[in-house]
Amino acid sequence: MPASPRYEPLEAGDRETVERQLGRRLRGKVKVAARCSHGVVEVIATSPLLDGDIPFPTLFWLTCPLLQRAVSGLESGDFREVLRRKVNSVPGFAGALRQAELDYAEERERWAAETGESERVREYFEDREGIGGTVCGGMKCLHAHLAHFLAGGNNPVGAEVHKKLLGLQESDCAGDCGPFLREERRG
Repeated sequence: MPASPRYEPLEAGDRETVERQLGRRLRGKVKVAARCSHGVVEVIATSPLLDGDIPFPTLFWLTCPLLQRAVSGLESGDFREVLRRKVNSVPGFAGALRQAELDYAEERERWAAETGESERVREYFEDREGIGGTVCGGMKCLHAHLAHFLAGGNNPVGAEVHKKLLGLQESDCAGDCGPFLREERRG
């Protein structure tokens, strides 16, 4: 990321919304990285080390349950293979992905420096410089790539996922995450 993303603090009600979206309590230092067109949090940024020095590799976390479900559908299909073919055949795509990984690692390092955790973060992520703490070039989690893109990252994989899902939130969501939460999360 040429410029650092602009994070917002969690506003009143955001923590409860995100915890409901994720089906668990938030851990570590968390900020809003992106909101959907309805103003609801869709991506959070989480500190690289959680309370108790527990490493957390996913800097940007997709919280929108509608997008989570849609991306899971892409992952269970052949979309990752389509993207892998792009990496190998489209000029510049592999280089853009590598740059996105470098930007992601740089942003994680910037956050770690702000909190005085640089050395521990560098040690933990030494061999995990890919998006979401994966190996370089990894596309294990399209959710992490999309979250990085929505948070303002120049992530070509996230951009392709976004393009595939373009208009989904506007057509299928009225701004209430409730209908898209998994049954086991409701209650």
